[in-house]
Amino acid sequence: MNQTIRSQLTNIVFLVLIVAAALVIYLLSRAESGNANAGAQAASVTDTPAPTGDATKAPDMRGVPEAVFTTYLATSEVFSADQEKRGGRDYAISYSASSPQVQAKLRYEVQDGFLSSVEITFPLPTKYKNKGKTSIDAYLYEASLEQQAVLPDVVSAVLGELLPACDAKDELQLSSVRYWAEQAVQLAKVGDDFEDVLSGYRFLAYRSQGETAQELVCIFYLT
Repeated sequence: MNQTIRSQLTNIVFLVLIVAAALVIYLLSRAESGNANAGAQAASVTDTPAPTGDATKAPDMRGVPEAVFTTYLATSEVFSADQEKRGGRDYAISYSASSPQVQAKLRYEVQDGFLSSVEITFPLPTKYKNKGKTSIDAYLYEASLEQQAVLPDVVSAVLGELLPACDAKDELQLSSVRYWAEQAVQLAKVGDDFEDVLSGYRFLAYRSQGETAQELVCIFYLT
């Protein structure tokens, strides 16, 4: 009787050990499978090549290439542009269609080889209250009146020729440039300014005190 009980207990213990061993093997196989999947996912992320330069979208440049702009300055029939320093980006602009002749300064900036901004500075005539007492005073007074009279036309003509030439997309309307010019010449004193944004283009004009006279500064941003 006792021998029979011992035999049954031995069988039960043996079965328990078999079940426990099978359970351990199952759990270990699940753990290895999970690690393998995680490793595969990590490898797929790591092995994915980064986007190349061709896949990266190029910036949407509004300005013309610098070489195109400098060629335009050299061939313009509206004004003459003389480079102040070889290889530099500063020019002296002479507009001879008016009498007296008006000169201005031009400076442009470049981003990634394309025009990003253009700055045009017009010298403003000194205003005299009267003709004075001498012939020289009278001459300066008359010359000042003539310069004041032609200034609106000069600013409109130069900006109307210059700003559209900067636009690679050919979207800048001449009517908008003329409106900007009208607003710019109406600035009355140092510190006055005008700013306008149109379809991604930005125009800024302000009146400042230069070394010898007041100036009208007009800046056209293409970025």
